[in-house]
Amino acid sequence: MAQLKPAAFATRSVTSLISCFSRAKKPKSRPLRAAAINPLVSSCNSRVHSLLNAGDPAAAISAYKDMINTGITPLYPTLTSLIHCFSLTKNPKLSFSIAGFILKSGHPVDTLLLNLLIKALCQSRQLDEAIELFQQVAQRWIPPDVITYNTLIHGLIKEKRLERAMELWDDMAEGDFQPNLVSYTILIDGFCKNGRVDEASGLLNEMRNKGVDGDVVVYSALISGFCDAGRVDRGLELFKEMSEKGISPNVVTFSCLINALQKAGRWAGVRELLNNMVEQGIKPEVFTYTGLIDGLCKVGKENEAMKMFDLMVEKGVEPSTVTYNVLINHLCKEGMIDDALAFMENMSDRGNVPDVVTYNTLILGLCEANKMREAIKMLDEMLEGKHGVEPDILTFNTIMHWLCKRGGVSRALELQKMMVERGYDCNLMTYNVLIGGLIKICKFNEAMELKKEMAGKGLRPNSFTYSIMINELSKLGKVDDAERLLSEMGDHGLSPSLLDYNTLMASMSKGGMKERVMSLFSDMSEKLTPDVVSFNTLIDAAGRHGDFETVKQLLSVMFRRGLSPDRITYSTIINRFVKSGKLEEAKKLFEEMISSGLSSDVVVYHALLNGFREKGEMGEVINLLHQMASNDISLDVKMVQTLLDCLGSGMEDHELLKELYNFSGRSSKAPFSVNKLTKILQKSSSKLQSSAAVDWR
Repeated sequence: MAQLKPAAFATRSVTSLISCFSRAKKPKSRPLRAAAINPLVSSCNSRVHSLLNAGDPAAAISAYKDMINTGITPLYPTLTSLIHCFSLTKNPKLSFSIAGFILKSGHPVDTLLLNLLIKALCQSRQLDEAIELFQQVAQRWIPPDVITYNTLIHGLIKEKRLERAMELWDDMAEGDFQPNLVSYTILIDGFCKNGRVDEASGLLNEMRNKGVDGDVVVYSALISGFCDAGRVDRGLELFKEMSEKGISPNVVTFSCLINALQKAGRWAGVRELLNNMVEQGIKPEVFTYTGLIDGLCKVGKENEAMKMFDLMVEKGVEPSTVTYNVLINHLCKEGMIDDALAFMENMSDRGNVPDVVTYNTLILGLCEANKMREAIKMLDEMLEGKHGVEPDILTFNTIMHWLCKRGGVSRALELQKMMVERGYDCNLMTYNVLIGGLIKICKFNEAMELKKEMAGKGLRPNSFTYSIMINELSKLGKVDDAERLLSEMGDHGLSPSLLDYNTLMASMSKGGMKERVMSLFSDMSEKLTPDVVSFNTLIDAAGRHGDFETVKQLLSVMFRRGLSPDRITYSTIINRFVKSGKLEEAKKLFEEMISSGLSSDVVVYHALLNGFREKGEMGEVINLLHQMASNDISLDVKMVQTLLDCLGSGMEDHELLKELYNFSGRSSKAPFSVNKLTKILQKSSSKLQSSAAVDWR
């Protein structure tokens, strides 16, 4: 017989129980205990209760089975306690078996049993079956109570079935049952967690009108809901209302508001609430301080974060490992790796044991600071068992990634071998890192062997795997191999990204493969929407071949698609126009770029200066220099050499020429002041002065 799925089992069980209920007598009252109970029966039942109260359901079930096997009939309270236990462990099968035993044993059934069974179904997320049991049994044999409705409404809200929950709410209100404080709390909390805070606030008003007083739980739920919705001021209003009604906030209330104020950057309000907590004798918990420290770090208030840490210690709240990790992570991100290491020592001195997150954070920080030796040393500490913390796969992957990034692929492979020998399983990230590293140093065969090894271990290459390989192969000009991998992705049901296509097209363009670029672009356009980078690559490919008609058409297509050319678009076309001797078109496009609000860069100026120099248009050269000065363009060595070529023959200021020659021979990248250059140019000769007076726009 095929095994039934949980839902099928529940439906069958509900139907079976309904049938049993139909044969059972309607309850008149709660079952009465016998005046005298056999001591052995009492002892066995007490044992089951004790085990349940101790949180050992397995032992309780075993004791229950022993009772049955020895012919001792469990008492009704024992049976209902077992059902309650099984509902908490989300095992409705056992709950229903106990309920069946209750019915078959002739015990009178009551609302308590109904509620326990409905709760068991709700806990196991079988809401439809719970509603069926309610509709069939509650309307015919066992009268429900407000707990029945509360249980079902709570279960429906947890499953985000708010509309069905509201139907039951209306049924309850129209019947003989009035919602109590628990009912309102369930619904208000549910609305808040689903973003329906205004409806939740309306329920608070309804409570007041019906004479049901809200408590700290109701207000905390509402305050949390408004804070999560970014309406912290409404949360503060409710907080004030609580105080006016004499309802004392608890640590949850304060924490919600403090967290929301911190996210909004309202630190004065945070301090006020912290002081308020202390005045009311409520001690902020470690997670409250940790959240504040994290928030201060994220907005660059490192000093205040450290002060908050000191305040936390001063107030007797012991920082947790998470607290230390937050600060260590921030110090590493700021490049303060030595301070982070010192903080870890401070952590150990205070008796807080670093965990794997602490080590992984520090190892990443050391790798980013190019301190690979120290990172590996820290890994060795973990392998030696210092602090009792073992490395995880992320530890190894982090170090291997940075070794590959810095050219240490052989060392990374050795580390992988050692990792496997120690019983660690490589994951997809491990292989992605190593494959990318091998391709980067042109070890294609070894990379493909690793790809096969990965597949042999049941790890299928993902999109990231292919992206790494396509990117590295494209950079090396291995466009055939990269394109083959792009095709292979589709065969494996993976979709190449826009970045994959753009990277490969850029490599083809550099190789002068215009037709292949156009073909790949066409293929890409059927699956993805090209971006500015895609068009820039096509424009570059067409420009390299002098196909300026296609360049102009591509620009028109960009505008029709709502894509604005960027500085790279203009720079690419201007460079191609200049190299083809189309100076007027280059100048016109340059003016268009400036008028569109884009600032030019040194590459564009360099191309234009060379073009005008070759045509002997010194006035244009000087005017370009004025524009460069107004845009604060720094002159690098290459640009200075171009200026020497442009101006050397017509310059009368030999000191300036000498300085330019000296600069062009420097190995440093220190910029030369273009403002200084233009001022000296205007003094160097009457001819250049008159040229500089022309405003070229």
